[in-house]
Amino acid sequence: MNSRIRVLLTVLATIIGGLSLILYTTLSQDIIFDGLSYCTSSSTDLAFGGLATFASAALAGFIASLIVVRDNYWPHFFISLFIIGKMSFVVVCGQWSGPMWFETGMNLSLLAGLWLGCYGAVKFPLAPV
Repeated sequence: MNSRIRVLLTVLATIIGGLSLILYTTLSQDIIFDGLSYCTSSSTDLAFGGLATFASAALAGFIASLIVVRDNYWPHFFISLFIIGKMSFVVVCGQWSGPMWFETGMNLSLLAGLWLGCYGAVKFPLAPV
């Protein structure tokens, strides 16, 4: 694979992986669990919503890995930077919807799910090498 195609696949995987992370996270937190928040959601909704958030990140990481054919970790690195930047922006602006430990845990679960999806695509390959 030449470098031009590799860069194109990296950019494509970053965009599609990031957009799928946004889509699946919005589906799991805002639509299925009706605005998941520490202050207003029940403990059952928090548990299942956190699990759904983790699963949506794992699915997005898996999709990004399939696009770059498993040997490129740059899309996951860029998506991780986006998650950390979003978390830093929320801290600076003070837009927490719950306790800081809860919001930090949700963002850390996004990071862990993203990299678990990457590991899953590398360990159990569906794309050709």
